[in-house]
Amino acid sequence: MRTERANAKINLYLDVVSKRENGYHNIQSLMQTVSLCDLVTLEYRPSIHTSIQMRASGNDAMPTDCRNLAWRAAEKLLARAERSGEVLIILEKHIPMAAGLAGGSADAAAVLRGLNVLLGSPLSLEELCALGAELGADIPFCILGGCARVSGIGEALEPLPSMGDCPMVVACMGEGVSTPWAYGRLDEMNADFSVQKEEDPRLTQLVTDLKNSVTPPDLNAFYNIFEEVVPAEKPAVTALKESMLANGALRAMMSGSGPSVFGIFASVQEAEQACSAARELGADAFVCYPRPAYR
Repeated sequence: MRTERANAKINLYLDVVSKRENGYHNIQSLMQTVSLCDLVTLEYRPSIHTSIQMRASGNDAMPTDCRNLAWRAAEKLLARAERSGEVLIILEKHIPMAAGLAGGSADAAAVLRGLNVLLGSPLSLEELCALGAELGADIPFCILGGCARVSGIGEALEPLPSMGDCPMVVACMGEGVSTPWAYGRLDEMNADFSVQKEEDPRLTQLVTDLKNSVTPPDLNAFYNIFEEVVPAEKPAVTALKESMLANGALRAMMSGSGPSVFGIFASVQEAEQACSAARELGADAFVCYPRPAYR
């Protein structure tokens, strides 16, 4: 038996820089794992035949069959490692679903890390990341954790020092956002990203700050292109940002394609106050901290 943390991620920076002929988008992003996490417990018993069972708590809407990325991750790893057996996945869910926090990807990444160990580590870390990329764009980063500059469709990773231990609040309210819809709206506004964007000096500044252990990094350089389309459809995003700023946030911004919002605070007391205010609005809200890489 093995238990893995499946940490949520936030985007300190996220931009779409071009679109591929196959319809996928190339991004530039800075991703950071935070202490908000699901817990994934795995059991493996060798057997002639393969069977996967999944139990979950914390969210009744979460599928516990082959529709779940974590299930598919176990199936794919066994096939790649040329193993068979009985796998039990017990998932304790805390990360809000469809919120831009990569909860599903984090769960799948935890299965890949943990099950690989139970199998005797037949795949290297690089091979695990390549396998994860076949399942979802955020999974390679979620396998590594910590902080990284992410490019391509999510498969190209440049590990960076994690943010310092500054308090944060992560909050989500209302229905989730369809990522394909959000990308479609951005396509309409940006002529299908037919012109490759140049390097953004804000991203360069953030990378420099992280390498130099500046805590927090330049908050004015934080950016999320999805804020151009999502808040108009999900007013809860604006409400949460305004609430966090009113309660002392140094910066508040949406993560991923939303609708989750995170705030950076100077003190734990301010973070706790902002977390309480977000819950009074009806949000799921959590005080959390940046976390380093898993390995």
